[in-house]
Amino acid sequence: MAAVNVKWQYPRHRLCKVCALPEEVRDRVDDMLLGEEVEADGRPYSHAGIAAWLKARGYEVSESSVRRHVRHLSPALERALEMERLVDAVERATGKRLSFAHALANIVVHRALRYLDAVELTPDQVEPEKMLRIGLHAAQTLLSLERVDRRVKEEAAQVVEERLRARQIEPEVIEAIKRDLYGL
Repeated sequence: MAAVNVKWQYPRHRLCKVCALPEEVRDRVDDMLLGEEVEADGRPYSHAGIAAWLKARGYEVSESSVRRHVRHLSPALERALEMERLVDAVERATGKRLSFAHALANIVVHRALRYLDAVELTPDQVEPEKMLRIGLHAAQTLLSLERVDRRVKEEAAQVVEERLRARQIEPEVIEAIKRDLYGL
């Protein structure tokens, strides 16, 4: 599955100098720490290099502050890697490329089942009405994600179709691409 470019979500710590930076600066620091952004020579930024980059922009953040901030970012990275591993495992097991909506639904179900396995509930603790409401909300969320996924595919297919038509590609080829590549 193609990587989804999202900013890392993690709780901001009020005493952390990097967490206190403006969002766009903090996002750049996070990208540097994760190797998404590298120095001019292609090497990953060191903690000292990030501190120097911040200082050049007027922010007084030490190398040790950058190092401490990594602890805030690590759990978010671990969750993202776990999500990617689960999506890859589902794709290998089924042999199908999953839509983002289905991949996310599988991950949520997997985590919920893992949580429920660890919790021992007695029959009097299970409220059928509440469980039904949760199931309905999950179904609504999945449908919403599928609509968004389809809309994004349709928009991408439209852009591709316009470019292919400009190059005078046969309409049958364009329709085959839309069907086979985008599932439309």
